[in-house]
Amino acid sequence: MSEMDGTGSGTVRERRKALLEREIKDKACTLFARKGFDGTSLTDIADAVGLSRAAIYYYFENKEALLEAIVAEVSERPIQTLLGCHDRAAAGPAEELRDMVRRHVVSVIDRQVLMRMIAVTEAALPPALAARHAASKRRYLEDCRRIIRDGIRAGVFRPVDDRVAALAVIGMAAWTAQWHSPDRPPAPAELAEIFADMAVRALETDRSDSPAGSIDALLDGMRNQIGRLEQML
Repeated sequence: MSEMDGTGSGTVRERRKALLEREIKDKACTLFARKGFDGTSLTDIADAVGLSRAAIYYYFENKEALLEAIVAEVSERPIQTLLGCHDRAAAGPAEELRDMVRRHVVSVIDRQVLMRMIAVTEAALPPALAARHAASKRRYLEDCRRIIRDGIRAGVFRPVDDRVAALAVIGMAAWTAQWHSPDRPPAPAELAEIFADMAVRALETDRSDSPAGSIDALLDGMRNQIGRLEQML
């Protein structure tokens, strides 16, 4: 066998290994989301993938290691989202917030089962893993707050409590994992655009029906805008 053949064979093995690891993670996500972490065994996961329990150990040391690998992906997602948003910073806070919400919604829908699984298993994460995940969420929250503060200083957004506003925006986007159905409209890109528009409109200073500085007004604005979405569901 030539060196090229050997390299090619190795590449094929690596691809097969990566594909199987992906399938194990995906099946584990589905089971964790449905049965919880404690209620799911490695045997359950192995059966779902079509492997023996012993074969799972070739890819992951134990169930905790599998969960850690899955959560690591979720923890990295906000960072990837933020890196893209910074490309829009020059366009101003409103456009930067729009882009953040768009990316967040699409990211959540893209890995919907994964996000549902995190919601179910988050309380059961080992301390070190929980701290890592919490740090990632804090960074995302702080950057959203920074965008809102920038908008307030620029006179683009009303002077609201930036922390509460950021939590409302992030929560709105994150909750799509719990109710969005791929079989019903709107499509992910359209839904992302609707939510991005809702977030910005709820904060804009030119809303004559919203008293400045009122968080209730922010939430009322989101409720009014969500009527557009309800007509599509």
